[in-house]
Formats: sequence, structure tokens, C-alpha cells
Amino acid sequence: MQRSTRAICATTLFLAIGTIDLANILSVSYVRPVQAQEEYLPTEKDFVGKWTLSGSAIRPPRDMTDAPTPEQEAAATEFQQTLTAFYGAFDYLEITADGRYNFHQPGDPTSGPCVWCGTWSFKKSSLWLELDTAPRLDIYAKDGDMQMTYTVEPDEKSKYAWQVFGWTKAE
Repeated sequence: MQRSTRAICATTLFLAIGTIDLANILSVSYVRPVQAQEEYLPTEKDFVGKWTLSGSAIRPPRDMTDAPTPEQEAAATEFQQTLTAFYGAFDYLEITADGRYNFHQPGDPTSGPCVWCGTWSFKKSSLWLELDTAPRLDIYAKDGDMQMTYTVEPDEKSKYAWQVFGWTKAE
């Protein structure tokens, strides 16, 4: 009788240890679907298509160590209005799979020379337009809007680093 009691106790102990280990393994490997959506990393093909301007905002540069002054915010807001008018003059931004982009103006022919176009590259889950200001395009959720920020300042420190533009897929 003592042997069977010891065997039951030993078996129970091994089962308890195994259950705890299994629970630890499952808690490490299980990823909730909501987390996966939050951690979405776009691919090149997510950017391909036609995009229309859907909004703009100013945001102090991430590397700004001091609080922005009212003068800096006012200058950035004024510059935002200029850039929004500039982008608003285009019908849409077209990004093609062959590495080109084109800001289409109303009445542009579908072929021929473009007014504001160039090439792009894809790195670090972002699409980068080859311009002096290095606009960076990001998509944070599957089938979501695209956000444009600037990563390079032309000449001296300007207001480009404050600018954020939203683009919505047209097709």
C-alpha cells in the first residue's frame, strides 16, 4: 500500500511540474491577434497605388530637447499651410511597383513627362522618396493610411521636421 501511495504522490508531483512548465511555454509563445495587428510591418507592395492627401499636422521634432517656443510653433504652422497648399494642388500621389513615384496634377496626361516625380527606395519598413528632404512614408496598420514625415533638413534647420501629412489609398 505504501508503494502505491508513493507512486501516486510521485506521479502527482511530476504532473504538477509538467503542468507548470507547459504553462510557462504557452505563455511565452502565445501572441494575441491584437498584438500582431499593432506590430504590423508593411512591405513594398503596401505602398504601391494611388494616394490622396487626407490631412496634415505639425509635431515638434523627436530630437528637440527643449519645449518649443510659440514662435517656432507659429512658424511651423505657417509653413504647414504652404506645404498643404502645395500637396493639395495635386490630384494624387502615385507609387508604382517599378520604383517610381509621381505627384499627378489635375489634367496631367497618363503618360509623358511629369512635373513632380522621381524614384523611391524601401528600407526599415518605410518607403523613402528620393528628394533633398528625404520624405519617409509609413503605414502603421494593414490597409491603413500612409503618413509622410521628413527626415532631412535642407540647408539650415528648417520647419520640415515639424511636418506630418496623411495620405489615404484612392483605389
